[in-house]
Amino acid sequence: MGKQEDLARLHDHADSLDKSIAGLDHDIERAAHDLAAGGDPGQLISYLQERHSTQLGYMYDLGKTEARIEDLEELRREEQEQPQERVLADSLEEALPVTREDHLDWFKQSLADNPPQLDEQDLAEHEMVREMEREPAQEDHLDWLGRG
Repeated sequence: MGKQEDLARLHDHADSLDKSIAGLDHDIERAAHDLAAGGDPGQLISYLQERHSTQLGYMYDLGKTEARIEDLEELRREEQEQPQERVLADSLEEALPVTREDHLDWFKQSLADNPPQLDEQDLAEHEMVREMEREPAQEDHLDWLGRG
């Protein structure tokens, strides 16, 4: 149960970060009241900046932790669904026999019924392509001295 333990640990960490963020909210609010009540502005502003910076860091960590929690929960959900998906896929394969069909049967029949008419230019092009694609013969390689 490694994933389950990791998930529990991440949830605990997220809860801890939530509590820390709430505590920082309380500290910031208290410092703002102290500032309004006439406390030392320089010291209180510095304290507020530090608390706010710390709070932003915790929020960033919380976002990363929640993203990891979502990833693990999705992975766990997929692992739980795999056996069901496999059973469904197997039953579907059994229910629907695999047929080998040629999706061009209609086209082949149409060509057999109505063969294309080639004009002289098409025939010449076809002959040229056939000539280019054929394997070279011995007579194609006459040597340069004229012996054949």
